[in-house]
Amino acid sequence: MNGSTHSQKEAIQNLLLRLELWFAPMLIIVPLAVSLFLVWDWYARGSSLGLSSYDGELLLGLLILCGNLATDIAFIRSIRTLRKKG
Repeated sequence: MNGSTHSQKEAIQNLLLRLELWFAPMLIIVPLAVSLFLVWDWYARGSSLGLSSYDGELLLGLLILCGNLATDIAFIRSIRTLRKKG
């Protein structure tokens, strides 16, 4: 009974790891693309034309970019360690 419970937990962990590996590119690329688009839009429309109304896009883009980088580094490290264990 204990052995089957342990194997079920391992199977569930392997499925969850596989799911994380499938969603990892989306979780990394989408916020990165959105933040880079906001920074580019600020530069193209706000900075080059001298409009200060686009400064919020720069702030939002940088916040998303910094937050994404801070969480993605830890996320990728945890996936690598789980992948090595499994």
